[in-house]
Amino acid sequence: MKGTLKKISEIYSDSKLSPGEITEFKTLSDRAVVDILQLEGDEGVTNALCKSFEVTNQLLQQTMLKFKKENKNEDYKKALANMVFAQMELLKANIHLFTN
Repeated sequence: MKGTLKKISEIYSDSKLSPGEITEFKTLSDRAVVDILQLEGDEGVTNALCKSFEVTNQLLQQTMLKFKKENKNEDYKKALANMVFAQMELLKANIHLFTN
């Protein structure tokens, strides 16, 4: 986990994200999935969680592409960002509860 956190800090160090850095995040994510499934196995709740994160990322990307294509208004953009940030904070809260 320390290596992952270090890499994430490096990626965000210049406050910009390039397409290559997004690919690095995907690689980190894929590696984390492989690591946990090697411990847990390919069946069960942990595998379902991993798959749900993959689906969530795909749906988020498609939603943002649709937003750009259809030139949705600023209210939609703000509502979408608010929803995503709220969901991320809920995930962080659950992690915090689990690790403390």
